[in-house]
Amino acid sequence: MKVILLLLLSIACAIHVNGQELAAQVKVNTPKLQTADPRVFKSMEDDVKRFLNTQLWTNDKFELHERIKCNFIFTIKEEVNSTTFKADLTVSASRPVFGSSYETTLINYIDKNIVINFEPNRSLNYVQNVFSDRLTAVLAFYSNLIIGLHYDSFSSNGGSDYLLICQNILNTIPGSITQEGWKPSDEARNRYWILENILSPRLRVMRSAWYAYHRQGLDIMYQSPEEGKKAIAKAMESIDEGKRSYPAAMWIQMFIDSKTTEVVEIFKKADKPQQQNIHNILSRLDPSSASRFQPLLQ
Repeated sequence: MKVILLLLLSIACAIHVNGQELAAQVKVNTPKLQTADPRVFKSMEDDVKRFLNTQLWTNDKFELHERIKCNFIFTIKEEVNSTTFKADLTVSASRPVFGSSYETTLINYIDKNIVINFEPNRSLNYVQNVFSDRLTAVLAFYSNLIIGLHYDSFSSNGGSDYLLICQNILNTIPGSITQEGWKPSDEARNRYWILENILSPRLRVMRSAWYAYHRQGLDIMYQSPEEGKKAIAKAMESIDEGKRSYPAAMWIQMFIDSKTTEVVEIFKKADKPQQQNIHNILSRLDPSSASRFQPLLQ
């Protein structure tokens, strides 16, 4: 009996030490369900959650409290056949801000061009540099993207290895799979272009600003609010520069969509010159959302 208890304890410790990187919540919505058995989508929900949370995506050790909080919400739009579905996928992730209980958004994106295959009782298996199926490819792409952005926010270009894995996933997609968001010709805003933007030399300043915004800005706000604001303001100026270099970059729009409220809240308590500067930058980055920046002028 003692041997069994020791064995169980050692397994538990091993799981704790080598805990997976993601703490993912998964939801599958079926507002237009027609023919498929609802149990298929419950099985999909359970299998995807298990896959995301048990797959080892890195060689690093994550404690339970260090796991990256993220959400994957599938909204099934069309049942192509009994195992193939078209869906929207909302992907979001956050990371804690040092010295506070606040969490900042890393990504909050709706991918409207998902086609997935799913069969109950068939395991989801991911092998690097090998295409297994559409669903696994989508999950692996966004998991590595989340990890890449997470690491980039803690060290300059720290997520490069995982962003390159995303690139490898793009390269494994068979040529027969078209108009599903994997290729530059599929549409102007898709998975290909997200990654292209992040890795583009034209947006090198944006990549540096991502690190500065989080690590040199948000993470020191608890200790030195004024220095944190200065770093964030400088990062916003770099993003403004990136916009001029790459006007159509969707990564900048994704940043604005997820960070505007946060930026406005930070600078609502800044001096007037800082407020005016940030207001001007946000207005150039997203001119259609002027009302969201109005609190900076009050």
